[in-house]
Formats: sequence, C-alpha cells, structure tokens
Amino acid sequence: MKTSIYELVETGDELPFDVSLHRVNYVPSHWHNSVEIIFVLSGNLEVTVGSQQHKLAEGDVFLINPCHVHEVMGLDQNIIATFLIPLSYLKENIKGIERISFQCESGTVRPEQRSALDQILQLLAEMVQLSNKKGEAYELDMGIRMLAVFSILMKQFRTSGSSGAMNEKYMERMLRIITYIDEHYRDAISLQSLAEREFLSVPYLSKFFSENIGLNFQSYLTSIRLKHAVEDLLLREELPIADLALNHGFPNAKSFYTAFKNRYHMTPHEYRKQYRPEMAPRKKEDISSHYLNFNHSSALGIIHQFLERSKSREVRKVETLETRAYEIDAARVGTTVKHTWKSLITIGKAKEGLHADVQQHLKYVQRRSPFQYLRFHGIFDDGMMVYHEDEAGQSRYNFRYVDQLFDFLLSIGLKPFIELGFMPSALASDPDQTVFYRASYTSPPKSVDRWCELVERLIRHCMNRYGAAEVESWKFEFWNEPEFHIFWPASQDEYRALYLRTYQTVKRISQSLQIGAPGRIITVDSVSIVKDFFEFCRHHACQPDFIPLHFYPHERIEDMVNAEFIGQMLDTDPYYQLLEEFGGISPNPDFLKERLNAELELLAAYGLSGCEIYLTEWNSTAYHRELTNDTVYKAAYIVKNLLDNLDVIHGFGYWVLSDNIEETFPSRELFHGGLGLIAQYGIPKAAMHAYELLSKLGHTVLAQGEGYIVTAGDGGYQILTYNYCHFDDLYAMGDISFIDHTHRYNGFKHERTLKIDIALMNVPDGRFKMVKHTIDRNQGSSYDAWVAMGAPESLTKEDVQYLKASSCPRRHVSYVDAEPGAALTVCFNLEPHGVALIELTPTYD
Repeated sequence: MKTSIYELVETGDELPFDVSLHRVNYVPSHWHNSVEIIFVLSGNLEVTVGSQQHKLAEGDVFLINPCHVHEVMGLDQNIIATFLIPLSYLKENIKGIERISFQCESGTVRPEQRSALDQILQLLAEMVQLSNKKGEAYELDMGIRMLAVFSILMKQFRTSGSSGAMNEKYMERMLRIITYIDEHYRDAISLQSLAEREFLSVPYLSKFFSENIGLNFQSYLTSIRLKHAVEDLLLREELPIADLALNHGFPNAKSFYTAFKNRYHMTPHEYRKQYRPEMAPRKKEDISSHYLNFNHSSALGIIHQFLERSKSREVRKVETLETRAYEIDAARVGTTVKHTWKSLITIGKAKEGLHADVQQHLKYVQRRSPFQYLRFHGIFDDGMMVYHEDEAGQSRYNFRYVDQLFDFLLSIGLKPFIELGFMPSALASDPDQTVFYRASYTSPPKSVDRWCELVERLIRHCMNRYGAAEVESWKFEFWNEPEFHIFWPASQDEYRALYLRTYQTVKRISQSLQIGAPGRIITVDSVSIVKDFFEFCRHHACQPDFIPLHFYPHERIEDMVNAEFIGQMLDTDPYYQLLEEFGGISPNPDFLKERLNAELELLAAYGLSGCEIYLTEWNSTAYHRELTNDTVYKAAYIVKNLLDNLDVIHGFGYWVLSDNIEETFPSRELFHGGLGLIAQYGIPKAAMHAYELLSKLGHTVLAQGEGYIVTAGDGGYQILTYNYCHFDDLYAMGDISFIDHTHRYNGFKHERTLKIDIALMNVPDGRFKMVKHTIDRNQGSSYDAWVAMGAPESLTKEDVQYLKASSCPRRHVSYVDAEPGAALTVCFNLEPHGVALIELTPTYD
C-alpha cells in the first residue's frame, strides 16, 4: 500500500472490513473513506485529527470518522489493533450513516457511557481473537460483532454533522498530488514544481494544501521523508545517519536531526538504541507502509485480559454439525496394506528400558497394539555402564545392562532399534558438551579407533548371545540429528568421517547388519547436508541400508540450527527452552504428509527410492510440557496422520511411548503435557487408545477418504472414523494464554460435530456382530476423566484404578442383519477430536 494522504482500505475475500494488529512508529497525515477504530493494547501513542491532538494509553479506544485527515505517532513501544470499516459496508447496514458521525474516545467518555465503552472493548477484543482463530462461521461471527459495535455507537456515541471531513470535491486532485510526493520524496520536490504540474499558481496550491491536509507543503514533505527514514533507522543498523538522511531526501544530516527531534523529542541514535533491541532482523519489504511488523503472539497474549475467558471455559461451544455420507462396495478387491506404522515404537534412553514402570508400559503396548521394533538412544550413555577406562587408560567393557534390556525386549516380541550414540564420557573428546537432564555426551570421540572397537565389541557380544541371524534383523541408527549443534558440536566433515569408520566396522562384522543415517529432522531445511552426505556415501561406497528421519512440526526449529544462532544456543540453552516451553506449531494440518512427500522426492533425486525409510521420531510437538499432549486431540492427530501416510514409508516411530523420560526434570503432575502415550502409574492416554483401535484394522483397504477408512480382514469389516480439528492460528503462533491445566480445548479451529454415514453395498447376507469403540472427551480420555473427578494433584492407588477403568474407550455391542440387495449402513456421530471404530464380524448361528 502506498504511503499517501488517501489510504485505500483493502479488505480480504472473507470480510468486508479489516482487523489488524500493528506496532506503530509514525503514520503521516492521511485520510480514508472508512471509519477507523484504534484499540491500544500496550504502550502510548498520539493521534492528531485535524489540529486536535489526542493522547492514548493502554486500554484506550479511539474512533476516527471517515474522510478526516489524521496522523498517528507512537510515543514508545506499543501494540495496537486497528479496525477499518469502509463507508460502503456501513451504508449497506446502517440507514443514513453518511450523515452520522461518532464521538468515541476513552478519555472523554461520560460516566453513563462507561458500560457501553466496556462492551465495545469486549467486542473488539473478541474480533481480534476471531480474526486469528478463524473457526467455523468465522465471517458471520465477525460481522455480528462489528454490527454490535455500531449498534452501541449509534445508541451512545452518535453526533450530528461531519465537521473537519475532507471535501470530496478536491479528493482527486489531492490524491494525485500526494501520490506524486510519495513516489518522488527522495528528489528535490518544490511547491513551484508541483504547481506547474497541476497548472495552478503557487499561492493557490499552498493554500489548497494547507486547508485540505492541515499542514503546509514543506511540513508534509518532511513527514513523508521522516517516515521512510525511521524505517531504515531500525532496519539498517550499519547505515550511518548522514547516509540515511541523504537517501531519503533530506538535504543534509542536520535537517534530518532537526526534523527527527521535533517529532520524536530524541536523537536518531537514542531512538535506534531504545527501539531496535526488540526488532528482529527482517527484510525491508516485510515492513508495511504505515505500521511495523512484530511477533503477533506478543499482542495476542494481551487480548485475553479483555475477554471473560473464565466464564466461557465452563460453557461448551455450540458446534457446527457437518454430515457426510458414503457408499462403499464391500465386494471390491481392495488394496493390500502392511500397516507399517506397526513396525516401530520408541522410548527415550536405553536405561529407561530397565525401569520397572517403563517395562510395564512396554508390556501393555505389546498386548494391546504389538510393534516389531523398539527404538531408543543412549546405548553408550554412562547410565548403561558399557564403557570405562582403567587407571592405565585401557578400554574396559561391560554389557550386563545391555543384556538385561535386550533379554527383556526379545521376551515381549520387540527387536532392538539401536541408535549408535551418544558418547561415553570417558571416550568423549569434550566432556563439557552434553544434552538432556540426565546428561548424554555429544562430542566426537577422542579416539575414533576406540569408538569403532566399542561398536564392534557391542555387536559381537550380541551376536554371541542372541545369534547372528537375530542381530542381523536389528537396526542400527547412526547418531541423532547431526544438523543440531547441541547434538553434534563438531563439523559435518567430522560427522561423515565418523559415520564412514562406523559403517566399515559394522559391515566388516557382517554385510547383513543394517546401519542407517543421518537421523535428521525433515522440517529443517538441510538440503545441503543431505546432498553432501549422500555424495560422500556414494564416493566411499557406504550408502546406508535405511534412512532414519525425524518430524516435529515447528518452523522455529530451523532457526536453532542456523549458524548465526549457535553462539546464542550455547549461552542460553534454548534447547531446554524448546523442551519445556511451547513456542508455536505449524498451522498446516497436513504438514507431515507434505514433508514426507517432499522428502521422498528429494531421496529419489539421489537414487535412493528403494531404500527403507523410517520415521524414528515423530509427534505433533517437540515440547514435553505442551498441555494438549494429554488430551483426546492426540488420538485424532495420530489416526489422521497414520492413515494419511499409510505404508508411505517403512515405519513410524511415535516419540515416545512413556511420559517417564529423562530428557527433562520429571514433573510432579500426572497430566503435565508429556509426550508419552502412557502417563505415570501406567495410565493410558487417549493417544494410546488410538493405537489400539488402529491395530484392529484389516489388511485390505476397501475405501479411504477424509475422516474415514474401511478395511476387510478376518472374515469381517472394520470402519475407522475420526474428527480431526487442527490448532487455531492463535495457538499455532504460540499464544497459550487461554489454556491451563484443566481447560485445554480452547486452541482449536473448525470444531464441529461430524456425522458420517457409511453404506456398505454387496455385503454377504447374514447376521453380523457389530462392536463400536468410541474415544472422545466423555470416554477413552484419562485426562478428561481426571478433570471430571476433580483434577486431584496427588493420586491414591484407588484413584489410579478408577482412572484406568474410567478412561477405556466406550464399547457398544449390537447385532445387525445384512439383507439381500440392501445396504448395511453404519452411523458415526463424532465430537471434535473424536475417534470411533466399528467392527463387523459375521456370526454363524
């Protein structure tokens, strides 16, 4: 949008008015054919309308009538919400609005108007929230609130006349003049040259300019130059003030200093020092013409103070009802699938696999939804006591804990999926390089030869104990996320060299042993790392047998591996902040599917299409304290993403099985937002039950679409449905102000009750037993059961038993008859985040 005295208010396709958040620095005099409402969320600013100055502070609201010339200047760091409502929209809804003006300013309201102003503030805050949340019926909800604002304005803040408004007769000429000024403000523009362009006399143009803008020509030109100069002042720290002044049309630095001090009452250097620290580096084109961009979450976190959230939390929202109906031919051949999501499950560290509670969790999952492999890291951690050096500096090995772990895993049908890492402290070249609460050492080895001997001793020991054929069926993943400095503080050249030596060591033992690398996060832009790694592998004949990948849907993770952040990382340890503090998530509900497809294309370009690919870590978040982890949302998330990517790769290792993980200090709270499928005391979450329902699907897919899959197997049919609702834009940006330990469902959009009717055609005649399993907030969610029982801080044995019993999915058994030539119809009514499975099994009465 051009900086001009006339501002064209552009509205989107969804709304006939504009609602935006800004940080204002200086907006030169302008006008527009719209009502503008400014709502100050923080800080202070000065608004000049005509010749009247108005000081606004936090919580103030100020209305500017259409066609009134005004300028806005921030007096400090501030955040404001602006509402621009075109007169054309108001004419459609309010009779005679063109003859009506409003007087609405927080500082001048009369006592009898205070309640009305509070209602306006409430409605404005709700619109800011809705404009970022964009849930069901978003446009209607916004329109209702905007008209409600004007209903209150009409009743309480209406005035007659429109004194001070721009004369429409001169708008076209004025627009032409100021557009020219904006496009040529860097040049030596004069009143004389403008008069000649407009075929006017200089005295007439001078008077015309002052009467219509409220400033003389030179003052207006200076304000435009100043506005652009201030933007560069903040964005280009390296630019000398003198150069900046000349770049923006000031004849010299002195004139710029004078204009700047007159407007801001401080020097440019003082202004840059005061305001730039909070300005993140960004491109100039990212700065709007009038307002400075900033992190929206800082503004959205303020909005909740204007909303009565505590009341709304207790009332279930009125949900949209959406109905879908499908006809499925049960006699079709279908597609055979392997359900490769069953290949892999994960725990944190190897040592955790020896904990009694984690072993109980593993036994539980193998009974309910058996997996083939268990992936973990830390096989060489000091806690496993595998490696140490004696007083003479000689290597010593002890595989007693390794034997205990592997004996247990094999006894419950799990094969080890071993990450070769991290480094024993005695072998680490830099013992100060660690990660996690229970330290794992991440530096390269002080001796590559000793590292290779350690790997060889481990594998040969296992082959002697379990047999070569068994160990050759295991997987060995080399290291963990080498693109992160916190996990691999050395160079990529050193990583590749250590991989090569490890690969050669493993293959020297047996060519059938399987080693995979590099275990990197696919939401990080690491194309150069991939290219260099696989070219290195091709050149040195060490292509991995499988490729491990990790997925966490956070765009900000990429910043953490950017070289310019490395120094900050070591000083402030943002990795731990990443683990503990929620910082936003991708707003894209199909992020996993899109990233996997992109990864498959990337690997195909390197000739690796035939290579096995495993997600050895994936989750909806990387945060160990994100409160939605415990909710029924996670059930729908798992079902949606596993079905969306059914058999696309060879394994999906959900990170992680158990909340009992030693990456962070343990929480004393039962439902603390841990990543696990199973909480403390062996209490399964809704996410665990989602895996149990998935495990009941057959291996022939008859039909699949948005929100459902129909399979055949064991002589019957299985129909799984889900009602997935993604995080809203507020939550995605990191605003968790409306979430707490007992209210965790306020951060989603497109929430609706979903009714799915599926008619199975050509089902064999006869009677079927129909078993329906349902997971929703009322059944199948231990978190919601905990809230319903009073959210006790500590649990007795009886409490734990109650939660386990009350959090099972709802089970309903009935019998239906398939009539000749008729469809067998099953119906699902799914609440937001709900998951339901119907099993149809023929009876033989």
